[in-house]
Amino acid sequence: MGSSPRFDKYGIEFGLGKAVALRSGYANKFSGKVTGYPGRDGGGSVDLEICLPPATMAALESDEEFMSCVS
Repeated sequence: MGSSPRFDKYGIEFGLGKAVALRSGYANKFSGKVTGYPGRDGGGSVDLEICLPPATMAALESDEEFMSCVS
């Protein structure tokens, strides 16, 4: 199920605990793809799934200015 505002992605519980994050399937991943999901915290928050090569991701994670904006 994807992109349906009627499906409570974070409220469903199948015995393993409630979801802490959403991700797309393996076939939907390629470098540079960004996918937005309604945030777990609600209130208009947004969670982003960002697909980047490991070297690019490491560079972003070590950039203090970038991390201060997204954390």
